[in-house]
Amino acid sequence: MKSPLGSLQWGTAPTGATARRLARPRLAILAAICWPLLAYGATEQGPVTLYADQVQGLGSGHWTASGDVEVLYGDRRVYADTVHYDQARDEIIAQGHVRMVSPGLLTAAPQATIHLQANQGIVVQPRYLLPAQNGHGHAAQGQELAKGVYRLNEACYTTCEGARPAWELWTSRLDLNQNSGEVTTYNTRIDALGIPVFWLPRFSFPLERHSGFLTPSFGNSTINGFSLGVPYYFNIAPNMDDTLTANYFTKRGAMVQNQFRYLEPDYSGTLLLDVLPNDQLTRNTLWAVSWQHNQNLGHGFSAAINYNRVSYANFLSDFGGISGFGSNFAGGIGNAPYITSMGGVYYNNAHINAGISLQSYQELVPNSIAPYAELPHIFADGYWRLGKNGYFDWRSSFDYFNAAAGPIGQRLDLTPTLGWRFSSGWGFLEPQARLYYSRYQIQRNNPIFPRVINRTLPALSLKGGLNFVRYGVDGSTALLQPMFKYLYIPTKDQSNIPNFDASQPFQNFPMIFQDNFLYTGNDRINAANLLALGLTGTWLTPAGRQLWQGSIGQIRYFNRNQIDLAGNVVPQTQQSSYFFEGVFAPLSDLNFLASSQVASRWQRFERLNLRAQWLPGRNRVINLDYRYTQNFVDQAGISAAWPVAPHWQALASYQYDVKDRKPLEQLLGIGYDGGCWAARVVVYHQILLGGQSNNAVYFEILLRGLTSLGNASQSLLGQYVPGASMEF
Repeated sequence: MKSPLGSLQWGTAPTGATARRLARPRLAILAAICWPLLAYGATEQGPVTLYADQVQGLGSGHWTASGDVEVLYGDRRVYADTVHYDQARDEIIAQGHVRMVSPGLLTAAPQATIHLQANQGIVVQPRYLLPAQNGHGHAAQGQELAKGVYRLNEACYTTCEGARPAWELWTSRLDLNQNSGEVTTYNTRIDALGIPVFWLPRFSFPLERHSGFLTPSFGNSTINGFSLGVPYYFNIAPNMDDTLTANYFTKRGAMVQNQFRYLEPDYSGTLLLDVLPNDQLTRNTLWAVSWQHNQNLGHGFSAAINYNRVSYANFLSDFGGISGFGSNFAGGIGNAPYITSMGGVYYNNAHINAGISLQSYQELVPNSIAPYAELPHIFADGYWRLGKNGYFDWRSSFDYFNAAAGPIGQRLDLTPTLGWRFSSGWGFLEPQARLYYSRYQIQRNNPIFPRVINRTLPALSLKGGLNFVRYGVDGSTALLQPMFKYLYIPTKDQSNIPNFDASQPFQNFPMIFQDNFLYTGNDRINAANLLALGLTGTWLTPAGRQLWQGSIGQIRYFNRNQIDLAGNVVPQTQQSSYFFEGVFAPLSDLNFLASSQVASRWQRFERLNLRAQWLPGRNRVINLDYRYTQNFVDQAGISAAWPVAPHWQALASYQYDVKDRKPLEQLLGIGYDGGCWAARVVVYHQILLGGQSNNAVYFEILLRGLTSLGNASQSLLGQYVPGASMEF
């Protein structure tokens, strides 16, 4: 349906050329009618102004204006061929090509009756437009009940254009309240392409935020069966709201979900709570809670809380995609081995960053090992410049580590660093001296760990690099940067120290230039008498686009011994693996990314990640991926999103376990964007931790300017089809 009011022009009182066009017949008329309009035609918002070609009956209390009539009263305007005014009834009757303009609403009709003082009126067979929402339609009759409050009888509403709109809402009565920002309809039918598809006895949708029922969501999965959710939105205050959802799963039962949000100038937060009484699968009451709170305490102080807890270890895998909890937990929906809770108070200024926090974990996967709880973790870090090139860096922390089994105790860490950095166009040089000091007090003792442990280790390093730049005759630029770092940390047996937070991360090129490059945490400090060597090259096209960048690096060890994760002194190879990373973009929309770790004698890959990504245009992407980590991961995948026809987009992802020769994750979706409406369906298969699988269907229909039906699946797209988006 083409907007019925597309040609309507309105604005301020005539000026310039328009005023000159009206001047001949109207100046005399305005002079003649000015006093009766001011005397008898005033509203609460000010006097009535009239423009017309002819006026009859001035001064009698009844007058008729004809010929391109324009009536202005307050913030309203009426255009018509003829306007009759009755002073006793404070009423104007507009006839012939009537167009009415009020804030947020434009109306066209053959006839309208308006009571100026009361802001009331009746319109015959109106066509209307809500410009902000692009919503428009028609009705058998329209009424203005009060200022900003309208009622349309036997009405139609849509945001679609064309003679046959993709969707239309037909209703016996439509109440439009601009004051509350809400539209309410009764005996409502929703048509798709002229075919009735849905009926509701009462339906409402917002022009702005307000309390009321939101559109239902539904879906289907192997674990839960068919699901249907009906949310109710409470608009408590402009800075506070609550959404209560009644959800039913055919295989599990009824779940109550609640999301409370608040926002103040100095604090904000979200509280999520799910409760499933008498779950049909586990025969228990299941619940989950998640609370995020951030607060500015002033004068550099702040506070934060992130509390998460579930009563059922598989809650995330079963309900994470439905309840809204998945994005708040480590590992994403279904694959989190544990969840984290923490809260703390922090201080920050130009030189100091300090705080105290409590952090704990809940294990979800059987036989998994969650990190130690830190009750508390206290830290104070600082950084100060010394002269032109010097600096002093201070790191300190105190932790109390607690767990259900194993040793527990306290650890104090002090790590001061003194450094100097000189840099210029040709390169840089940075000597540095650092001290690692730790003191432990073990409280739940194990015979191999003393009750009090002190460890002091110095670290001396010299880091430097050169910049070689070459400019091509075509305007391209090549940059070559060789780098080195010599590092010395004495070898010290640490087997008498418990391991509270140390782990061995997957190494990459940047990590070989760090001091404690083998471990995260402070319980293990690697030995070092080494030289790290690296080379980075970059090529820029004449237009400044990066054509390629690549890095290669390796560590050469002079020490014969190293510290393993248990803290024992073990033999050290003479050189590390080789580390590579690179990006190659032969075209602006084509990228090849690679990172790898190759054994020191080139006999095998220890880790390899490859991706080819083609982004030829909006909503177009193809990804080819391969991920390999020795004795851990061997996976290949392909994912894509592509328009397959006008308004249609398909997307797919297929991840395959090369080692076990079986598919891991499969996703297939199709979406349609019709402008005023859109829809998508995503079918998803996932292998969860522990070998359990889950099949799910995500379905969503959006009627722009009205509502959406289904459950959102946008979060899946970026995770499984990088670069893809169905934008609605």
